[in-house]
Amino acid sequence: MNSFRFIHCSDLHIDSPFKGLSSVEPKLAETLRKSTYKAFQNIVELALQEEVDAVMIAGDIYDGSDKSLEAQLKFRSGLQKLSDSGIDTFIVNGNHDPLDGWSASLNWPERVHLYSGNRTECFPVTKNGEVKAHIYGISYPTRDVRENLALKFIRSNQGFAVGLLHCNVGHQAGHDNYAPCSIEDLVTSKMDYWALGHIHRFQVLRESEPAIVYSGNSQARHMRETGEKGCCLVTLNQSAPPVIKFIATDVVRFIQGELDLSSIISLEEVIHAACLKCEYFTDQVKGREIYLNLLLKGRTQIHAELQREAVLEDLQDEIRAYLKGRTPLIWINLKLDTLGAYDIDSLRQGKDFIADLIDLFEVEEKADSFSELKELINPMFENWQGKKYLKNLTNQELKCLLIKAKSLCLDKLLK
Repeated sequence: MNSFRFIHCSDLHIDSPFKGLSSVEPKLAETLRKSTYKAFQNIVELALQEEVDAVMIAGDIYDGSDKSLEAQLKFRSGLQKLSDSGIDTFIVNGNHDPLDGWSASLNWPERVHLYSGNRTECFPVTKNGEVKAHIYGISYPTRDVRENLALKFIRSNQGFAVGLLHCNVGHQAGHDNYAPCSIEDLVTSKMDYWALGHIHRFQVLRESEPAIVYSGNSQARHMRETGEKGCCLVTLNQSAPPVIKFIATDVVRFIQGELDLSSIISLEEVIHAACLKCEYFTDQVKGREIYLNLLLKGRTQIHAELQREAVLEDLQDEIRAYLKGRTPLIWINLKLDTLGAYDIDSLRQGKDFIADLIDLFEVEEKADSFSELKELINPMFENWQGKKYLKNLTNQELKCLLIKAKSLCLDKLLK
């Protein structure tokens, strides 16, 4: 028993509805709907190819407690392939698929191990009559688990030990604080590896003794989850630190891109440059479908044209028409953050209102403290109905707003 190899994945969210994106182009909508299951299929194929000893799934297999029968049947189909090849699968439930949700009356494959939500359970991984490791885990009985479940893990066996848990380590922002715990809580249990779920980003919180790892979700579901998504191929060794390799499994890649229009002098050039940018991203993602938000930025001579009603939408439609029918599919949304191409130095030298306005803005932009400005606009924070959008502005955010306000004023005054 010199080593133990397994795949660690989590947050599959099979059958995710992709809210807000399902109304777009039909082919893309269908691709998005199928992507979460195809990402799981990629994990299954990786496990078979690498001939791993086991697969760990750290919660949120489905997107909701009322998961569809179709999603459950698809998931079972993948598990059957693993079981037929002698690969054990260990599964805990998370906040999206707690045990009190509906589950179809299905028979699970022989080598599938499901954890209850009453207490921590331990299942062995056995190969050729030899116990290679013990896998400890616990599921969510209900959605809102606020208890520190990590404290329930106590190692009681020799050999390799893996903890399987859906939790929030260190109260990470942007994620609900389910099963909150600390790194110290996880270290105390004396596992060799913690296979964690809930955080949708690959993170190695600790490299060894024990390794504490979030695999992240296997397929992104919206634009806040950009970059590659996948699983971890892990090898535990008796006399060396764990080897943790992240492998992308996503089918659709969400990308936030930028296109500098500083040297662009016509809308025709915008279309050409945007299409070239799409070609670039296609080469980067190795055959995956792309959902691209492309931000048009920079000081440009066509700033005023881009501001005209419907121009951005028409540009977007033209680029989408060019990309239509391509394989892999590319879907693009254009965002606008350009500025007018003004000679600020010349304007600043003038003896007029424009020069005074520029000086006023630039004094504020260079200020070390924005306390005086914040005091002047304080009524907006207190009384304006849109005040919720202005809460907790940092000095840097306020500086960015001043720069945009200066450009907007110049757009109107120099029109």
